[in-house]
Amino acid sequence: ITITAEQASTSGTSIDFTGIPAGVRRITIMFKGVSLSGTADYLIQIGPSGGPESSGYLGASAAVVNASGTTCTAYTAGFGIIAATAAAVMHGSVVLSLERASTFAWVSSGTLAWSNSALVLTTAGSKALAAELTQVRITTSNGSDTFDAGVISISYE
Repeated sequence: ITITAEQASTSGTSIDFTGIPAGVRRITIMFKGVSLSGTADYLIQIGPSGGPESSGYLGASAAVVNASGTTCTAYTAGFGIIAATAAAVMHGSVVLSLERASTFAWVSSGTLAWSNSALVLTTAGSKALAAELTQVRITTSNGSDTFDAGVISISYE
């Protein structure tokens, strides 16, 4: 297992992890104290050497709140994670697993939580790429909210 250096998620609208080597079959994306400046949701986008792909994802994310029930949102522009508030401080991980090498098909699943509120997040989905995966991008659903706290790292095997 190779663990990358943490990248500060304290500015900008996206965090990129590039140079993922050929033959990787599992990637774990780890979030520690990550927050956004606004109410956009998080998107994880994957891609080959040409760049992260922004369409063709199938999946959803749910937020489970202790007294308020559950909220669920579907995503097609990336593997989504519900955020819904600028005050959210998120921790947890999302695992990407190669489902079929011949079609570059990946599946995702993740469990995360807020440390400043009683809220648990889940996410799952799938995506077939045009070629072998070499990069992962963490961005926002509106493209304008910025990261303002925490660190993100990945490991791959």
